[in-house]
Amino acid sequence: MKKSFSAALLAAILLLVFCASPAFAKTTPAGQTVGTVLFYVENARGEEILVSKILVSEMEADMKAGKIDDALHNYSLLDKFVTTLHQEAQGFTVQAFIDYAREKSPIPALRALPLALSGKSEISFWEIDQTGYDDLDTYSYADLYETPRYNFPLLYEYWDYAKQDYYDPAGKLTRAQVIDLIFANGEPETVILSVRAFSQRYMVTTEKFGVDYNMENYWQSQNLLDNARTMRVMKPMTRAELYNKTSTAMDTRYWTANFRLRPENAPDIAALGRAAAPTAVMTEAGDNYYIRFACDTPGATILYNHNFISPSYTPTSPYGDGAVVVPKEYFKSGTVTMTARAIKEGFSDAGVVTLTLSSSGAEQNPEAPPAAFSDVPENAWFAEAARYVTEKGLFDFTSGNAFSPGAPMTRAMLVTALYRAEASPRVASADDFSDVTRGTPLAAAVSWARDAGVVSGMGDGSFMPDASVTREQIAAMLYRYAGHKSADTGAKGDLAAFTDAEGISGWASEALAWAVGAGVVSGMGDGSVAPQGMATRAQVAQMLRNFMK
Repeated sequence: MKKSFSAALLAAILLLVFCASPAFAKTTPAGQTVGTVLFYVENARGEEILVSKILVSEMEADMKAGKIDDALHNYSLLDKFVTTLHQEAQGFTVQAFIDYAREKSPIPALRALPLALSGKSEISFWEIDQTGYDDLDTYSYADLYETPRYNFPLLYEYWDYAKQDYYDPAGKLTRAQVIDLIFANGEPETVILSVRAFSQRYMVTTEKFGVDYNMENYWQSQNLLDNARTMRVMKPMTRAELYNKTSTAMDTRYWTANFRLRPENAPDIAALGRAAAPTAVMTEAGDNYYIRFACDTPGATILYNHNFISPSYTPTSPYGDGAVVVPKEYFKSGTVTMTARAIKEGFSDAGVVTLTLSSSGAEQNPEAPPAAFSDVPENAWFAEAARYVTEKGLFDFTSGNAFSPGAPMTRAMLVTALYRAEASPRVASADDFSDVTRGTPLAAAVSWARDAGVVSGMGDGSFMPDASVTREQIAAMLYRYAGHKSADTGAKGDLAAFTDAEGISGWASEALAWAVGAGVVSGMGDGSVAPQGMATRAQVAQMLRNFMK
């Protein structure tokens, strides 16, 4: 006889309660967000002086207040698989960002500097997964703005996804004529640094593919633009890249944390001092380690890497006065490696330092209070679900205390949540997919989900971990997970009762009927079930809470 989910399953769920309060700070096993952006300028002596540190939430607030241009930019790109990619973004030109960051400086002498990306000056972008600046991310004004760049709206209609090449679906134009047509209809577009953005491979946009090729402003119309991957370098294609079928998606780098301007005429301004490298001590209690950072420079801000299992990542989370909580289970050797950086406006600093820590004794205050979200009102319909999935360790915070309820749910997020619900069993992580790095936590989650029959790849050797999922896709994955657990899947809801029942894909109807009948999925309040709608983090949190209970 099939069994239902019980307290025994819930007891097996990994309880990673990442706490945020004046006494405790959060880490996440695979946190990959940027909370703080740093802007440096190189002076005449080669010192890198911190001009300003800017919270991502501050940029978002300034955009809402009209202080940052919110004009929408569309980008068409080719990805490495090869597929087409459509991106939309709002944000700064590089010069506009330089001006914005300079004006945010608390140091009058730095606010007065005439900083510009022009001539032979260079700007360097530093992502969170880089340990230092490198030439691949260093650009001049000419690189970014003197070469004409375009958005190509016809790229999607005249792309053969099976053959991965340009073609005319009507069979009237040669390949060369198709490329000429795409270029002739191109729209001039510019490089920006995004505050809000959304990116999606067109081949998985099933609600549009083969039906409607017009992608312009599509993600904005779906309310999907957010700052989850701020800041992102949005770099349009050139004429040569179109004609040479060049994959340029990797140029649109996201989670860009630090910026350094090397002016053509370096300013003759001295740093006010040098921020000392941070230090740390670690204690332990129960299942957790507790890490406290310190810096000898008065007034310095310490940033730490909240993704504790990837210590090479750039630290971007501001540290307060209390302990950073790290679960012991990830560090069987008793040694924890963390990266940190101490910064202060007007100062140079020691850069990112790697700290190898061992416990110095027992933690005196091991009990951390529940987290309070910065973006989940207490009376929100999803508030209880948000607390549930974070307290059970199924979802990570996106940055700081943020839950990002409106952000799209991705395939990686969902398989990770279900994997954690299974207490993260040890699995053989093979080179299953071309876009999932072997040996990472995601690789383990994906391997488990594949072996459990919960999810499969895309048919081209990829998994597409960052692809959004629709509500009917979520229902299908949960249905397969219920089957894997030998749970009762006999419930059948009446899909005909929904106003958009005809929009339900045939392959998803059985799963969605079960999800509705079991109370896992409900309607949208307007009589629809929105099967093709992109599922948000809030919606999936509620589905998982319904499902687990």
